[in-house]
Amino acid sequence: MVNLSIIIPHYNSSSSLKTLLQTIPNLKDIQTIVIDDNSNEKHKEELVNLKLNCGDKNIEFYNNDTSKKGAGACRNIGLKRASGKWLLFADSDDYFLEGFYKKVHHFFESANDIIFFAPTSIEIDTGKISDRHLTYSKLIENQIVNPSFKTEVFLRYCFYVPWTKLIRANLVCENNIMFDEVIASNDVMFSTKTGYHMKKFVVSQEVIYCVTRNKGSLTTTVSDKIYDARLNVFINQYKFLQENVSSEEFKALNLSGMGYISKSMNHGVRKTLKVYSKLKINNILVFNPKIFNPVWFFNKVIKIYLKNKKNKKYVKNSK
Repeated sequence: MVNLSIIIPHYNSSSSLKTLLQTIPNLKDIQTIVIDDNSNEKHKEELVNLKLNCGDKNIEFYNNDTSKKGAGACRNIGLKRASGKWLLFADSDDYFLEGFYKKVHHFFESANDIIFFAPTSIEIDTGKISDRHLTYSKLIENQIVNPSFKTEVFLRYCFYVPWTKLIRANLVCENNIMFDEVIASNDVMFSTKTGYHMKKFVVSQEVIYCVTRNKGSLTTTVSDKIYDARLNVFINQYKFLQENVSSEEFKALNLSGMGYISKSMNHGVRKTLKVYSKLKINNILVFNPKIFNPVWFFNKVIKIYLKNKKNKKYVKNSK
C-alpha cells in the first residue's frame, strides 16, 4: 500500500529535476510521479536517461498529452495516476530537505485533511536565504504564535501554492478538486477549494521543502495572456469565496481588485479601463478603502519599491 504520492510537473529543467528526485527516499511507501510538459528534445533525452537510471525506484514518468499546456494540466494527470493516501506537490526546480519523509510520515495515521509545513527558499547563485517563502511562512507563524479567526481564514484561503502541504487524497477526490488548466495561477482555486473543504488541519513549524530562485528567473513584463489568466482566476476565486464562505470570513479577507488595476497600467490606459469594467460587471470591489489612509498607502508603496529593488538581479528581459 502506497501512503504518499509526490506529483511533479516538469518543463525543460532536467538537471534540477534530477537533484529533486535524489532528495526523495527510495521506499515502496512513496510513489513519485513526474509529468513532462512537452520539453524540448534535449531535456526529453535527459528524462529518458533519468528513467533508465532510476533502477527499482518507484518513479513514474508521463507526458502531458492533453491539449492544455502548463503545470495545472500536468498536476491533474498526476492526480489521476496517484494511488497514495496522501499527496505532496513539488516543482522540478525545488527540492525536499533531508529527513522530510520522517516528518510527514508522523501524520499518516492522523485524522487531519491537510498538514501545513513551514517552507524555506534559497538563492541558487549565492546560497543565501531568499524571500520567496516569506508570505507562506508568515501564514504558518501567525497561526502558531497567535491563532485566531483571521489567521485561520488566511491560512485556508491565501496559502495559494500547493507545495509544503501534506494533503489527504480523499479530500481532493471526494470533492472533485482539480487544478485550473490555465497558463498562470493554476494552483489558486485548487488551494482555495482544499482550504474550504478541509475539516481538520495541523500547522507545523517543521521545514520539509525548499523553493529555489535563479538569476534571470523573473521577467520584466507580463504578457496580456498571462495577466488575463491571473485576473480571471482572481475573479473566480472572489466569486467562489463570496458565494460559499461566511460573510465574516469574506470580510476578513479584505479582497479587492486594486492590485489588478495597478498592474493593468503597464498594459496601457485602454487595458486599465477594460479591467475596471470587468471587475465592476462581476461586482468585485475595485479599490481597497485603506488606500485613503496615507500611512497605509505610503507603507504599501515602500514595500513594493523594496521588493522590486531586491528582485532586480533576478529579472530577465522578455522578448
